[in-house]
Amino acid sequence: MGTSQSKFDSKTPLGCLLANLRTLELDQDLRRRRLIHYCTVAWPQYRLNNQSQWPPEGTFDYQILTDLDNLCRRQGKWSEVPYVQASWTLRSRPELYSSCSTSQVLLACSPPRTLPHSTSRDSNLAPLSPLSEPPEDLSRPPVRAPHLSPPPYQPAPQQSVSPTSSSISETPGPGAASSIPSPTVPLLPAPEPQPPSSPLPSPPISAGTRSKNSSPDLVFPLREVAGAEGVVRVHVPFSLQDLSQIEKRLGSFSANPNNYIKEFQYLAQAYELTWHDLHVIRTTTLTSEERGRIQAAAREHADQVHLTDATMPVGAQAVPATEPGWSYQDGQDGRRHRDHTVRCLIAGLRAASNKAVNYDKIRDIIQAPDEHPATFLNRLTEALIQYTRLDPACPAGATVLATHFISQSAPDIRKKLKKVEEGPQTPISDLVRMAFKVFNSREEAAELKQQARLQQKVQLQTQALEPAERGNQPHPPGACFKCGAEGHWARRCPNPRAPTRPCPLCRLMGPWKSDCPSLGESSAPQRGGRPEPVSPAFQLLGLGDG
Repeated sequence: MGTSQSKFDSKTPLGCLLANLRTLELDQDLRRRRLIHYCTVAWPQYRLNNQSQWPPEGTFDYQILTDLDNLCRRQGKWSEVPYVQASWTLRSRPELYSSCSTSQVLLACSPPRTLPHSTSRDSNLAPLSPLSEPPEDLSRPPVRAPHLSPPPYQPAPQQSVSPTSSSISETPGPGAASSIPSPTVPLLPAPEPQPPSSPLPSPPISAGTRSKNSSPDLVFPLREVAGAEGVVRVHVPFSLQDLSQIEKRLGSFSANPNNYIKEFQYLAQAYELTWHDLHVIRTTTLTSEERGRIQAAAREHADQVHLTDATMPVGAQAVPATEPGWSYQDGQDGRRHRDHTVRCLIAGLRAASNKAVNYDKIRDIIQAPDEHPATFLNRLTEALIQYTRLDPACPAGATVLATHFISQSAPDIRKKLKKVEEGPQTPISDLVRMAFKVFNSREEAAELKQQARLQQKVQLQTQALEPAERGNQPHPPGACFKCGAEGHWARRCPNPRAPTRPCPLCRLMGPWKSDCPSLGESSAPQRGGRPEPVSPAFQLLGLGDG
C-alpha cells in the first residue's frame, strides 16, 4: 500500500489526501488502491455537468467536486460517494492542504462560482435527490463523516421536459427531506422547482439528512454524518448481498438456535439498526410460524419487565408489529425503544427455541487416542449446546459435561480421572488439567516401553544363541578329567579340581596342561577332537574369530 502512495507528489490533491488519510481518520474506511483507481482512471472518464472534467491528480475546485458528487449520486454510484466526500473533508482542513501547489490552495480558498443556467442537454437531469447514502458490505465499517460539511452549491434549475420524460426534484431549504424513501418504493412526482433566485440549498451530505420537526421514517441502518445543524443520523439500506450474508451467518433457527441467537446479538450490537431493519432480518431468516412464536415470547418477556419497571412499555408497544415511527436522532427516545425491542426479541428467541434433546449424540463422541483434551472438550461442549437444553456454564450443565468428559476420554486418561474423589462434581478445569498431565506423559511412557522391548529382544537373542553354539560342538567321549563328570569338555569344566601332578610343560604345580600359561594363543586343539567351528549366530553378530 505504501508504494501506491509514493508514486504521487504530495503537492497534488491526490497525494495530499493519501498522505493525510490517517490524520482525517479515514484510513480504516477507505481503500488506497480504490481511491487511486477512481481518481486516476474512473473519474477522468465521467462527463460532468457544465463541461467540467476531473483531473487525474485530483482537485479542490468547488464546482468539479460538486458536479462529481451529483453525478455519482444521480447514477447510483454509491460506493464512490465516500471517496468524493474525502476530498470535501480535506478541502475543509487548510492546515493539511497548505503543502499543495499554490493553484490548488487558491482553488480551495476561493468562493463558489455562480453557475449559468443548464443547457437543454441537462434539462432532463434532476438535481440531487434526498436519497440515503449507499449500502455497503457488512464487513466494512461505515464511512466517517467529514469534520465540516462542504460549502453549498447552486443546482441547475429545472427546465420544462417532454411528456414522456420523468424528473425527480426536491424543494431545497432547511425544511427539505421530510422522509427517506426506500429504493424499492416508487418516488412521488416532484414538486414545482424553485426559481433561480431561491436561496442556496444545503451541502451534498446534509441535503439528504435534514428533517422537519416531525420524526422521519428512518428505515435504514443508522450512520452519523455532519449536517448544517450538527451531527445527524441517516440510514443506509441493506443490499441484496448484505441480506444474503446475514441469512448465511444466522442459518436456520430451528436447526441451530444457539448460533442464530449469537449472530443476531452480534448484528444488533455492531450496527445501528432500526425497527424496519429488524423486521427485514426476521422476515428473511425466519418462517411465519417461527416469527409468531418469537414475537409472542418477546411480548410476554416485555410484560414481565413491565411488572418490575413500570416505565417500560408492555406487549405490542415494546415489540410493535408495524412501523412505530421512532426518531433515532439525539435527544429522542427512538434508540432507547429500539434497544428494549432488541432485548425482548433476544429473550423471545431463547424462549422459543424448541431443541430436540438427544443425549445419544453426546455419547457417540469418543476421544481419539491422539486427540488433544482441549479439542475433545470443545466437541463435547458444542454437542451439549446443540442437542440439549443445558447451559455448560450452569451447575447442571457443567456436571453433565464433566460426566461425559470422564467416561468418554481415552483409556489412560479415563483411568486417571476415575480416581478423582469428587467425580463429576470436580470443576471441569481441574479435570482438563489432569487430562493434560496424562496426555503429556505419554511420550515418557512410550520411551520406557520401547527400552523394555529392546531389553527383552536382547535376552531372547542371547537365549537363542546359547543352544545353537552348544549344538555345533562334538560330544565328549568320556568324563572330564578335571572333575570326573560327564557331559562337557575339560576346557569348559564348571568345577575343575587342582591337579595332583606338576604341569609337564612348565613343571609347576597348579595349572593343568591344557591351561598352562606357557601355551600361546595358537595352542593345539584339545586331545581327541578337531578345531571348534564358529557358530553361524556368532558370525551374524560379528562375534566369531577373524
